[in-house]
Amino acid sequence: MLVDAALHAPVRAHARREREMEAAWEARDHATTPILARRRRWLQEMRAAQGERCAYCGCTFEAGTDRRATVDHVVALARGGPDTRENCVAACQRCNELKRDMDVDLFRKYRPWMSGEVRSPPDRLKP
Repeated sequence: MLVDAALHAPVRAHARREREMEAAWEARDHATTPILARRRRWLQEMRAAQGERCAYCGCTFEAGTDRRATVDHVVALARGGPDTRENCVAACQRCNELKRDMDVDLFRKYRPWMSGEVRSPPDRLKP
């Protein structure tokens, strides 16, 4: 079956223009939405997705305590991680402060010792 390229060119051009406009609106929204408002929205979405539990210790979030919900960057911004929704999880304030800019696997291994739940540190990670 042969397709007449000239016949479909306007359709392709319209679809391309629609994609370009969508990208432009998304960039405008990203630039004009204040960072705190965007992170509050991310936090609400993450809390719902995680069942109101910390991504690291599994505690239930409690407002006004060190178990309140915070946004944590999985790959820390200090280590070059992006400030995107995909790089964030909801973590309790305690875990967020303990993790700082640690690697996630390393933090999960050492969190019980760092938080005082166990007395001796775990064995070293294998290279």
